[in-house]
Amino acid sequence: MMVRKLWDCFHIPIFGLVDADPHGIEILCVYKFGSKSYSFDSHNLTVPSIRWLGVLPSDIKHLQIRKESLIPLTKADMDKAGELIKRPYYKQIPTWMKEIQILLTSGYKAEIQTLTAISNNFLTDVYILNKIQHGGWI
Repeated sequence: MMVRKLWDCFHIPIFGLVDADPHGIEILCVYKFGSKSYSFDSHNLTVPSIRWLGVLPSDIKHLQIRKESLIPLTKADMDKAGELIKRPYYKQIPTWMKEIQILLTSGYKAEIQTLTAISNNFLTDVYILNKIQHGGWI
């Protein structure tokens, strides 16, 4: 509700920074489309214009993150990704669909803190700033 209120009152862009895994993607979906349990009030809770800032599955390859820093997808992760792909609203966001396909094809997921494998301050000093300045969100 707070994120929706910020968006409504200040008309600021809302970005999501989540793990590059099916559960992180699901969190974004709840912000964008709402949850089943609060479907009756989704128009007051969701932020339809939320943008996925990262961590994108495609970022893992572009940033050349070492495999030792990544986590193999579990069967539960693959099942969750399959469930996400089947949701009717996913057809509205083909760029998100593409990222799920990249995730499934790679077989690996990454948590936000994985970016510290590049350097301790990479997330705050480089990644987020560059994404916002250069429009690296979807």
